[in-house]
Amino acid sequence: MKKQRLVLAGNGMAGIRCIEEVLKLNRQRFEIVIFGSEPHPNYNRILLSSVLQGEASLDDITLNSKDWYDKHGIILYTGETVIQIDTDQQRVITDRKRTLSYDKLIVATGSSPHILPIPGADKEGVYGFRTIEDCQALMSMAEHYQKAAVIGAGLLGLEAAVGLQHLGMDVSVIHHSAGIMQKQLDQMASRLLQTELERKGLTFLLEKDTVSISGTSRADGICFKDGSSLKADLIVMAAGVRPNIQLAVSAGIAVNRGFIVNDYMQTSEPNVYAVGECAEHNGTVYGLAAPLYEQGKALAKHICGVPCEGYQGAAPSAALKIAGIDVWSAGKVHEDECTTSIKIYDEQTGIYKKALFEDDKLAGVILFGDTRDKQRFLDSLLKQRDISIVKRQIIEPEKASTLFESMPSSETICQCNSVTKGAIENAMHTKGLTTVEEIKHCTKASGSCGGCKPLVEDLLRYMTISEYTEPGGTPSFCGCTDFTEDDIIAELQRKPFSSLEEAMSQLGWKTKNGCPKCGPAIQYYLEMLQPGFVQLELPTEDSCILIPQMYGGCTNAEQLRNIANIIEAYNIPDVSITHGQRLKLSGIRPEDLPNIKKELKMPVCSNEHRRTLQSVNACTCGQNRSIQQLAAQIERHLEMLSMPAYISISLSCETDCTDAAIQDFGAIQTQAGWDIYIGGVRGTHARSGALFCVTDNADSTADMIKGLIQYYRETAHYLESVHQWIDRLGIVHIREVLFEEDLRTHLLESLQTDFSLIQNPPIQAGAHKKG
Repeated sequence: MKKQRLVLAGNGMAGIRCIEEVLKLNRQRFEIVIFGSEPHPNYNRILLSSVLQGEASLDDITLNSKDWYDKHGIILYTGETVIQIDTDQQRVITDRKRTLSYDKLIVATGSSPHILPIPGADKEGVYGFRTIEDCQALMSMAEHYQKAAVIGAGLLGLEAAVGLQHLGMDVSVIHHSAGIMQKQLDQMASRLLQTELERKGLTFLLEKDTVSISGTSRADGICFKDGSSLKADLIVMAAGVRPNIQLAVSAGIAVNRGFIVNDYMQTSEPNVYAVGECAEHNGTVYGLAAPLYEQGKALAKHICGVPCEGYQGAAPSAALKIAGIDVWSAGKVHEDECTTSIKIYDEQTGIYKKALFEDDKLAGVILFGDTRDKQRFLDSLLKQRDISIVKRQIIEPEKASTLFESMPSSETICQCNSVTKGAIENAMHTKGLTTVEEIKHCTKASGSCGGCKPLVEDLLRYMTISEYTEPGGTPSFCGCTDFTEDDIIAELQRKPFSSLEEAMSQLGWKTKNGCPKCGPAIQYYLEMLQPGFVQLELPTEDSCILIPQMYGGCTNAEQLRNIANIIEAYNIPDVSITHGQRLKLSGIRPEDLPNIKKELKMPVCSNEHRRTLQSVNACTCGQNRSIQQLAAQIERHLEMLSMPAYISISLSCETDCTDAAIQDFGAIQTQAGWDIYIGGVRGTHARSGALFCVTDNADSTADMIKGLIQYYRETAHYLESVHQWIDRLGIVHIREVLFEEDLRTHLLESLQTDFSLIQNPPIQAGAHKKG
């Protein structure tokens, strides 16, 4: 199939993150062309203030080098700007008179500094602070001039002011309001921050309205509305930004403050999308990394045909990036008649914390002086946690060791890049990471706004203490061997061992017969790697359990009558109904088991010594038998196959039963087809699985579920649950495999081969599986 051409106008953080997501989902779908107005590859614009403050170099903030574009076959035009969109012909025109057609167009032109429309704003020595060139110009100017003025005391203005002071300049900050960072902080936090910055040497001129820039060809000062003035050799305009929407206006695309987009980032014109600071979603223009990255994910899934709910908006948060000053806020920060608050101020330590609530649900947070708990508070804000929970968090903050010990692996550490605690732990264990910089390059945690860096540092320190134990999501082998689990699998792939004893002997096992942990694991890997491998016979217990197979949970009078006769004839003491919709016969004498199996005249779905699929639960709502029929079809192709761990599968309707959403694998029948979910968790900590895909009919649903299970069988560690397997491999990677028709077909063929060998085992073990 011919590739579609995907054109990206804008080479910034939001646009490139969107392209990265497209490459993860479907690398072969598009021919990708990118136009960037700046002469650089993609870099982290958020960290320009860190460069100015001497905390990072220009090389440190490069996100994707030229080699990355080449590696992925992306055509990059730097220093070239798209100036026109022809939506009728579906083409773009650049300032170099280049015309290029598109099948899909993503506009990610970002925003520009708001230069106050006042006399003298165009003089030499007046700058915005937005690009690498701006940063380099300010650093150069600091070598020749002494007095600087920054207009605007928001995040960017304060970071620029501290940077200029770091370069040796005398800096004054001018602000039109009575308090600095008034959009992100309340009066108390604003005063505390101003005091800290004044201690660092900054001067503040508040409630000042700038009316003109003085000087001849070059700026030499600022004049204010009240008649006063200020001498300055260098002036930085940091009075906000404006979305770049000129392309939309000229092309007739709907705009307000930005390109108006829906949940899938579509504009009013077909095949034209917008993402980042130039996009307006539900009346909001976002300027933070985390929401812009989420926009990119939604857009990428949409154009790649992957089902998703779209972008749902985000709670605004802000962190000041100034060394030695910890300030963070999220959500609502100013009280009104609908809010209540909890405030704590420790004057001795300079720590201030405030939580705002609406209807006893967390609505906003301010942290000053100690921001270590900001990820937990952001999580509480997103989940609308109750006041009783947040009160405990704000009054009794956890120590790092206690915090990480109780933190689940699925909790997000880096909001910008959606990096979980488990992902960082797994990367450290498997790749030997020992520094925050290595973690950043491997997982991207702390690689965007940098706000989570202290939390990553705390996690790194916590994982080096003696009390730390590896998480359950990172399976490892026992003390019988020095090999890691991955090493064991590699060795079993290389050598066709004929028995468990031979494998242990050849691999230098420290104990003769292993232990209850490693023995069953190696047995499982041998069976998976060598089709037809005979499983180890385990000793018979004093009594046995037997579960007659009832495909899809369906039975009939003849089967039930026969089972009842057997129960009476063999005095089977315990009969119960399992959660898998089956009859369980317990307390069978071992010597009776062969005769009972023979007289049942039906297969059994119980094997006490091997992890196999026990049943596929089927919703019984209504008169539609299609759910039970599909459950039976899947069961017949999977029964008796060994699994890395016990798994649950359930099929539901969308009307009265959604049990499928909390199983390892599940499918919910809808009016349009089937929604397939994976990675759900049952029990006291139950949670819904992730929507994996949508299928049209029962056959494609069965194939997708069977393909998923075979890929799980082939790639999961022994005893690794499905949700742990997903966390380790990543759902995007699993989709890449299963959505590729040839790979899915190969998995289904392997599954059929394994199933045939279970039904008709060969006399000797066969050859190894490939790959």
